[in-house]
Amino acid sequence: MKCYVCNETITPLLIMKNLRNDWDIKRCPACDLTFVDPQPDSATISAYYNGMYYELTDTYDATKMASIRVAIHRYVASLKKYTKVHGHPTLLDVGGGLGYYAKGFSEAGFAVTFLEQDPVSVNFARTVLKLPHIIEMSADQFFKNNTTKFDLIFLRHVIEHAPNPGLLIQQVENCLHEGGILVIETDNNAGIEILFRPGTAKFYLALYKKSFAPSSFFSLLARRPFAVDPPRHLFGFRISNLSMLLKRNSLFPLESTCYRLGHPVYWANMPLPKMRDMALNLRHGRFNKVIASIADVVLTPFRRCLEYFGLASGICIYAVKRQGVK
Repeated sequence: MKCYVCNETITPLLIMKNLRNDWDIKRCPACDLTFVDPQPDSATISAYYNGMYYELTDTYDATKMASIRVAIHRYVASLKKYTKVHGHPTLLDVGGGLGYYAKGFSEAGFAVTFLEQDPVSVNFARTVLKLPHIIEMSADQFFKNNTTKFDLIFLRHVIEHAPNPGLLIQQVENCLHEGGILVIETDNNAGIEILFRPGTAKFYLALYKKSFAPSSFFSLLARRPFAVDPPRHLFGFRISNLSMLLKRNSLFPLESTCYRLGHPVYWANMPLPKMRDMALNLRHGRFNKVIASIADVVLTPFRRCLEYFGLASGICIYAVKRQGVK
């Protein structure tokens, strides 16, 4: 087969065997792209995403919106280093979920187009967040017929879900103005930090033990399947191979960041436990939660070190469109 990123003809390395079906996790020996092979069919993938945020649509989350406003301020600060953001630059938010980030960019003065295929999420964005320009369809459907160019495209934790990431990036490049900026984020397949935060470690150990082998703590540490888990995530990227994919499509990285779980900008929805929560758990005899919270705090300096060495859980790249540049 040909690798989705480096385009080399490869014999993939088997990373983890799926015990329930044939959705094995494999890796390209040339560029380290990690992926599901074979992939789930399109009906299975669509069924998974339809209404996946339903339980989050009951009420407006003011705390989440506040943290996203802080994050948007940081995004804008980075964007100002590489492009003009005066007036109302156009921004396409691809697969924007419930729309909180689109709302934040809109408040910051961007002319935002919100693209999302899940009708439940779209209804929330339209009726609760009052986003003015919403397109309800899949990214692939949109890009096939779109003729509009954008100044900025925001692709946050989307590419790992795409059945063909190379095609997605090609489509994104086609929709950017010359000199336009892509902000792309995804899980870091090179990272091991995910195993050193109690909550996420428990989640992924249970997830992989249920369907894959080998799946012990040490095998996950060595093999790093993160965060490929079909039918949700189909690909796992690293800064190196994601940068390669961008460059192959005339998108040249300007800034790359590796960030930890709970990062105040890039992963603000997973903050460290608060003292009042630990006290409340202690008062109610929830000692397991107290121990997990203490471990979470104690391991934070180590996780910061992993972030410094590029081994944390997320990556973000700002890339500029430069056609005809090698």
